[in-house]
Amino acid sequence: SLGVTAQIDRTKQPVAGPAPKINLGKPQTFDLKNGLKVMVVENHKLPKVTASLILDNGPIFEGEKAGVSSIAGGMMGNGTTSMPKDVFVEEIDFLGASLNIGSQNASFNTLSKYFPRILTLMADAIQNPLLTQEEFEKQQAQLLEGIKSGENSVGEIAGKVEGALVYGKNHPYGEFETETTVKNVTIADVKDFYSTYFKPNNAYLVIIGDVNFKDVKKLVKKQFGKWKKGDLPSYTIPTVKNVAKTEINFI
Repeated sequence: SLGVTAQIDRTKQPVAGPAPKINLGKPQTFDLKNGLKVMVVENHKLPKVTASLILDNGPIFEGEKAGVSSIAGGMMGNGTTSMPKDVFVEEIDFLGASLNIGSQNASFNTLSKYFPRILTLMADAIQNPLLTQEEFEKQQAQLLEGIKSGENSVGEIAGKVEGALVYGKNHPYGEFETETTVKNVTIADVKDFYSTYFKPNNAYLVIIGDVNFKDVKKLVKKQFGKWKKGDLPSYTIPTVKNVAKTEINFI
């Protein structure tokens, strides 16, 4: 057999292929009276649904209580005032879904046949979180342990110092959690954080997957319609000045 050697002109740049096409899907939208903005994209290729709730609050400066948002995020999604933590978590696991709630967001993935139930559970957890002293102490201890562990991480130390040097420690992006600030946090602070920042008039709910728009609209109104809107605190982000010259900082 004869071998064939392809000749490639390496002086010419190869022609690029066609750019990939991304079909995001145009959402159908509606607003609730409390200000919650809802976007729905129907996609019936797979019997699955994903949903995301985003609180558009922007940077939050925690100051002497840096760590309150981390503790609040860890406590959210661990039961509701009408459903204990074990029962709440067990039902989600039984349905084969995943539900995550943080200090400024929430999301879930589920089979479409369980979508109404999972959305109901998320709505309950967001509007009626089970914020107990026991769970607070657990999350506070975990955060303190993480800070202690991070003392041995060069990368984590460098990240904190970089933020403080670039933005200043009086800036939301420049402050960081310490053992002192975390110990300043109480469960009352967590409840105040929740009542201050979890407002529907500053939230977006995005639902994508095997759903019917009319059914979603009816269900969302039922589960989120009683979520009370409220005023959000005003906050002016400190002005950040560029450094005058290149710096090299040693820790």
